[in-house]
Amino acid sequence: MQKKKLIISSIILVLAGLGLFIFQQRVTISVIIPVYNAEKYLSESLDSVFAQSGSFEVVAVNDGSTDGSLKILEEYAKKHSNMVLINQKNQGVAAARNAGLKVAQNKYITFVDSDDWLEPDAFENVLSVIKKDKSDIVLTGIYDVYDKEWVKHNRGIKAAETVAEVSRFPMRKLDKLSLFSPFYGNDAYSDLFYVGTGIRGQFFKKSFIKKNKLEFPLETKCGEDDVFLFRAFLDNPLISVMPTPIYNYRNRVDSLAKSKNILIESRKALKILQEMPEYQMADRRTQMLINDAWLAWIFIGISNLQRHGAPWGAGAVEAYEAYKTFDKYNKAELKACRNYPKVRFFLEEVNFNQPL
Repeated sequence: MQKKKLIISSIILVLAGLGLFIFQQRVTISVIIPVYNAEKYLSESLDSVFAQSGSFEVVAVNDGSTDGSLKILEEYAKKHSNMVLINQKNQGVAAARNAGLKVAQNKYITFVDSDDWLEPDAFENVLSVIKKDKSDIVLTGIYDVYDKEWVKHNRGIKAAETVAEVSRFPMRKLDKLSLFSPFYGNDAYSDLFYVGTGIRGQFFKKSFIKKNKLEFPLETKCGEDDVFLFRAFLDNPLISVMPTPIYNYRNRVDSLAKSKNILIESRKALKILQEMPEYQMADRRTQMLINDAWLAWIFIGISNLQRHGAPWGAGAVEAYEAYKTFDKYNKAELKACRNYPKVRFFLEEVNFNQPL
């Protein structure tokens, strides 16, 4: 009888150990959602997250909303045991995301803005990549929603047609330069995610974030997510690329990212990145390609000025100042840049009265 009890106890211990092992191996996701006065879109955003499959938690950070956002969040927190609600005074989106990072418990972290939403099978698709690659970062595709008009980001799908599967879903560390230029090396699939998505639809291993002390800078109102992402690139992560769009980005005219000071704020964000040790220790080419990627914000800012009724040529002074910072590079180096020649073309089109 005693022997039988010992056998049963041993079986229970083995099963418990096996269960713990399986639990530890399970890929879990933390979704950080910063919220500020988003009652119009918030429920749609939350519903899209809670509809996902797999093991996940939602960390919603109410950043001092003055509308009905907090009430909506409280209602969802009552219904969903896997939701953590943080309520803080208004400090900005960077501080809200940082607050979420401090409490997020799961193995991978992703960020969803409170006016955006996920595709129904988002986590299922990403988890298949994570389980295969054990990536530090997974970059995915997004859909842009410009007000009422759908605009699909198809550059990633187009680029993927000419890229080998091993390059799309690598099983090794990549030279980070392949992310910045389509003219570099055999793994030049950077058309997929060259610039413009920020952290939307991206998934980060929590241990990678912790190891490299990644956080969002508080000093800028725009581009803080790009600083986070590019700083992560500089830490040489193992990256997987999944061109399937899983994230819907509501590209609103009235959003912070479309405010008229975007040109100034984006330059401020770049300066923050340039002052980081990781950037300063990077080689000359890497620094140039990062700076070139940031020139894309010039076009976003100019486009926004046009949408607000500014005259043709508005933003040219800022574009010229950014353009001139590339004078230290020679013609051979500049061939690897994508946005630099576009800025030059714009300045020529508006007949900017300065030597190019």
